[in-house]
Amino acid sequence: MTDYLKSILNAFHDLLFVFTADGIIEDYIATNHEDELILPKEAFLGKSYKEVLPPHVTKKLDEAFHKLDQGQKQYNFDYSIETKGKIQWYNAVLSKFENGDAPRYLGAVRNITDRKNHELLLRSVLNTSPGGIMVFDAVRDSEDIIIDFEITQINKSAEILTGASEKELVGQRITSAVADRAKEKILNQFKTVVLEGSPVEFQYQHINEQGEVFWYHSKVVKYRDGVVSTFMDITEQKQTENKLAEKNKELQELNRQKDKLFSVISHDLRNAVAGARGVYDMIFEDFEGLSKEEVFEYLKLVKKRTENTHELLEDLLAWSKNQFQEVTTDLENLSLSDLTDSVFNVIRSNAESKEIELENQVPDTIYVHADANMVKTILRNLIVNGIKFSQSGSKVVVQAKKTSEEVEISVIDEGVGIEEDALKKILNKKSTYTTPGTEGEKGSGLGLDLCIDFAEMHGGTIWVNSEPDNGSVFTFTLPKNKESQ
Repeated sequence: MTDYLKSILNAFHDLLFVFTADGIIEDYIATNHEDELILPKEAFLGKSYKEVLPPHVTKKLDEAFHKLDQGQKQYNFDYSIETKGKIQWYNAVLSKFENGDAPRYLGAVRNITDRKNHELLLRSVLNTSPGGIMVFDAVRDSEDIIIDFEITQINKSAEILTGASEKELVGQRITSAVADRAKEKILNQFKTVVLEGSPVEFQYQHINEQGEVFWYHSKVVKYRDGVVSTFMDITEQKQTENKLAEKNKELQELNRQKDKLFSVISHDLRNAVAGARGVYDMIFEDFEGLSKEEVFEYLKLVKKRTENTHELLEDLLAWSKNQFQEVTTDLENLSLSDLTDSVFNVIRSNAESKEIELENQVPDTIYVHADANMVKTILRNLIVNGIKFSQSGSKVVVQAKKTSEEVEISVIDEGVGIEEDALKKILNKKSTYTTPGTEGEKGSGLGLDLCIDFAEMHGGTIWVNSEPDNGSVFTFTLPKNKESQ
């Protein structure tokens, strides 16, 4: 090698070694840095690297030569050696070249002690953090566009939080290491940090191989051509937030039910009692001047208002017990036709006062597996509604049919029907919807709430089909008699 070439190489802060194919150190270059060698130059030249270098370095050189012989262009590794009582760190980069018929290996060695000490200090600092920390390098395509991020360093907390070791994580990319649900979000956030330079915070969800859901809160800052991401497990916090949200939802529902209860008590029930009291007062004030026929008419009015009040109280008590979860189901096999007759007997006077016919078309062969009182409550409310919104001379019919899994029961009236806007509200428990009947009958809106709750407690549903001036069909489902399923 010429003196001119050696002077150029001496300008670089690298130690250069040339190895023969059998591992003999043939040359050493960069005489300005001989003070960094563990032995004088003469001790290296003409010797096998296995004779003059420590075992942990020769083992890495063995691996390097093997990889280069297999066609790898370059091989690099870090190693440490104690010289003059101090640990020095080096990075070695090896490549293979042809020198006539005999191949040679070139090793460029650079002292990286300062850098390594900073890395070790950083690692010790990182490992004191209770949160996970990962360092990522941006991965760019041929057009210098970021397509991914590769993990280059992690701390102990990251190992604990992810359940994976440093060896398993370092070198992995986001696209392969992160679940699909969070992958795109994390990639976009990291790209934003690298391109704009501003830190970001975000939360993401991770589902492990066992199907367990974890939530993390991440803070990301730019670092060289990549990012440093700190993250904390906030799964318990999320679970607490979800529980609080559920409790808040329950409290809102209880508050709504309380408002409905107070509305019924303060308005509907009060008016019903006041109406009956008003009729009594009229009779007592003018009793001597009233004929028997007039007294009889007044008493009929009192009877009607008392029945309405009783009906309202029945709904109110049943609804209140249901809201406080005091209602239990006593399931048994029941004749649906007999239950319908039983309800007709209770409310027949309501129908007769409006000259409305009640017709039971339920086949005697249909039985349901249900709670008798709940089914009666559903039927009573739906039939009373049918009477309430029907004109004199019409009829209310109860029908039923079996399906493959259940029994469908329909209450059909020939009344005024329901407007499309009202249809959206009538079976919505969050709204209190009620309108006067054909003769001004009032309702509380509790009856349909009960129908919905009691049907659902049996695993059933309830729906309505109706058009203005064409009557209404309210249908609900109940389980079949177990023996007939």
